[in-house]
Amino acid sequence: MNKVPIIFSKHIQQRIKDRNLDKQWILNAIESPDKTVLRTVEEVYYFKKIADFAGRCLKVVFNPTKNLVVTAYFDRKMTKNNCT
Repeated sequence: MNKVPIIFSKHIQQRIKDRNLDKQWILNAIESPDKTVLRTVEEVYYFKKIADFAGRCLKVVFNPTKNLVVTAYFDRKMTKNNCT
């Protein structure tokens, strides 16, 4: 079975550079999140603790209808809550 490729928006491509994010961290958050929050049909938040970045919690905003990564950043509140 073929996986549909994940698309990175222009916004997230710039944020990856600006925030020193690793694309693999984002993909790992989507594929095996520590926590998932369904906001709407078109907006899902994936949270993943990133061991390579001092255990901080990465938040990925994803549009599953378009298979599109909208943005990603380290969430201070979720880091304090151990990404749960």
